[in-house]
Amino acid sequence: MPDKYFDVDGVATLVHHRGETTLPGAPPLLANGSTVLLFHDAGGNGNCFRELMDCLESNHSPVSFDQPGHGRSGELDSLTSIEAMAVHAETLVKNWEPGELILVGEGMGAAVAIEVANRAKVNVAGIVCVGSSGKSVDLTEEIEQLALIAAGKARRQFDSTGYSPNTDEGVFRTAFTEWVKTDPRATVGARRAQQKWNSDADISKVATPVLVVIGEHTEAEYQDSAQEFADALPNGTATHLEGASRHAVIENPTKLSAAIDEYVQGLGQRHD
Repeated sequence: MPDKYFDVDGVATLVHHRGETTLPGAPPLLANGSTVLLFHDAGGNGNCFRELMDCLESNHSPVSFDQPGHGRSGELDSLTSIEAMAVHAETLVKNWEPGELILVGEGMGAAVAIEVANRAKVNVAGIVCVGSSGKSVDLTEEIEQLALIAAGKARRQFDSTGYSPNTDEGVFRTAFTEWVKTDPRATVGARRAQQKWNSDADISKVATPVLVVIGEHTEAEYQDSAQEFADALPNGTATHLEGASRHAVIENPTKLSAAIDEYVQGLGQRHD
């Protein structure tokens, strides 16, 4: 898959895309359908969307990137706020001429996508939120554990919760491979940024249409938080996805891609 680095305010940012490889420093070619910009969760990286981007490629121009401190992008620590992450994304794509963007955010990435739309510095046509999304998601226990790990006071252990029953071992291997690429210090910083956004952000004026995807096997508390999120957004809707729990991006990228396709087609019909 084509990867390349871009300098974003002094931070080397790794971008993953599809289509032809372009010259160093040149933006990816974004001529196929809608530009779909994907935002990963705290502790993840843009390569987590690898299979989903493969599925999206036939109808769209998918692009993902590693947030600072995550994956193979520069910096040891995460950016300290969701707003800073949104600004970073805007700076990354501002000279790419992407047209109307479709933003896809997983977990923390959903917050970044909403913030990008709320700031209205780039043209966002629609947003798809997946994973543990919603302002009522309680991150306190996870942050406390991550802080202990980052301080060397607890062992780092892969979290195998939030997957559908009978998940294939290959899914866990994929998730683990990407998980180990990010230092716990960056993950805890990102989760703290997400927690603050959850408590402070005003989503009542987000005009952009938002689709909240809820995996059919998602635990009840996370289903509730995702539904509340959709209901609180002025143009929010929720849909359920078969064969997935909270990790639909790698559990069932084919069906998630189809849901994104259907959503984008619906947005086009609104404009007709």
